[in-house]
Amino acid sequence: MAFESIKIQHGDVSAEIVPERGAMVAALKVRGKDVLYMDRATLDDPTSNVRGGIPVLFPYAGKLVDEVFLPAGTKMKQHGFGRNKAWPATEKAANRVRLTLKQDADTAAQYPFKFTAEYTVSILPNGLQVEILIVNDGDKPLAVSPGWHPYFSVPAAKKPLVTGDVPGFTPDKLSNTEVFDFGLVPPRTGRARFQVPDLGNLLISFTPVMKHMQFWSQPGKDFICLEPFFGPNNTVNTDKRMDIPVGQARNFWMKIELES
Repeated sequence: MAFESIKIQHGDVSAEIVPERGAMVAALKVRGKDVLYMDRATLDDPTSNVRGGIPVLFPYAGKLVDEVFLPAGTKMKQHGFGRNKAWPATEKAANRVRLTLKQDADTAAQYPFKFTAEYTVSILPNGLQVEILIVNDGDKPLAVSPGWHPYFSVPAAKKPLVTGDVPGFTPDKLSNTEVFDFGLVPPRTGRARFQVPDLGNLLISFTPVMKHMQFWSQPGKDFICLEPFFGPNNTVNTDKRMDIPVGQARNFWMKIELES
């Protein structure tokens, strides 16, 4: 089945967002280049994890030990539930869309916190910005460790040619013959620059409180995932997570830009 999408545009930058598929940014085009990889068959199949686009990872990014969410003693799958929920659009403009997720019976069973998460996707002159504003609507601190999982388009055979300025990101870590999946500490500025074959200079910037980047791909697939996380696997189960105080809010953002 094909899910309804929202298209936004300004100048020679356009994006497609699919609210029912976890507020997924399904496509980004900059100056005629398709920046993101998307396996459309997985996007259209509600039983599949989407392979492509920009999944939003909420309330946490990464894996939990034994899938146990310690702050509540409940079970949650990798990357939380945000990417699998519908986020209704609450504001629309030609170059921006805002979507909102609130607690429901399904989320409460896994994550017994009252929250409002507002997700805004905005066109930039050379790319886009995504921002998640998380509001604590409950009576106890709200445990979060969010992130993003962008799939960038690159021919499979050229993945080992991707370079970047994240310390420790070296060609020997990249492969097209086997899965690679590793994490590094990004620059403290929250800005990382990569040279991606057929795309050019890719600048990824994000809230500087985010202290981790995960790198992942599969053999034979035309993508590389460059993923800003608040922290590595299981962070939300440790004192390194963010606890949003009662009645307060915190926001996290990421920009993706193709330098001209």
